[in-house]
Amino acid sequence: MSALQERRKAAGLSQSELARKAEVPVRTIQHFEQSTMDINKAAVVTVLRLAEALDCDIQDLLELQKNENGGQ
Repeated sequence: MSALQERRKAAGLSQSELARKAEVPVRTIQHFEQSTMDINKAAVVTVLRLAEALDCDIQDLLELQKNENGGQ
């Protein structure tokens, strides 16, 4: 499950509700959640809108691998 999907479900929102709240196309959310589009390569404004709608930081939505020392 993607970080976006986890946050969306924790917020109790459907994909359509999140799309309306974030002013992002529902299809974009579907692509991110299905990993057919890489959220790490999304426009900053898109990820920012999603983060604001989910009341979280942008980093919470990105799919970044941390190295063994805890850095990125």
